[in-house]
Amino acid sequence: MKFKIFICVLLFIACSCSVENDREKYAKTIIEKVEKFKTQKNRLPKNVSEIGLIELENSKAFYEKTTDSTYIVWFGLSLGESKIFNSTTKEWTKGG
Repeated sequence: MKFKIFICVLLFIACSCSVENDREKYAKTIIEKVEKFKTQKNRLPKNVSEIGLIELENSKAFYEKTTDSTYIVWFGLSLGESKIFNSTTKEWTKGG
């Protein structure tokens, strides 16, 4: 019985990590496309549709232009917690 519980916990952790990895990969794709767009057009895209992506309410990650020269990309980790990329610092932080 303990072994079954242990296996279930391991599977849950593995699935959770996989979902987070998918979201982070998609977020990195957004960042790459935004940076390429910025290099080519000398400005930031207004939204992800300008870089060939579609943003839905349940997207894996989200883009927001914060000023004419800065942006953030974020995705949810759990209820009320996100991982946020700031283009100014080029770093990821956890936020709530």
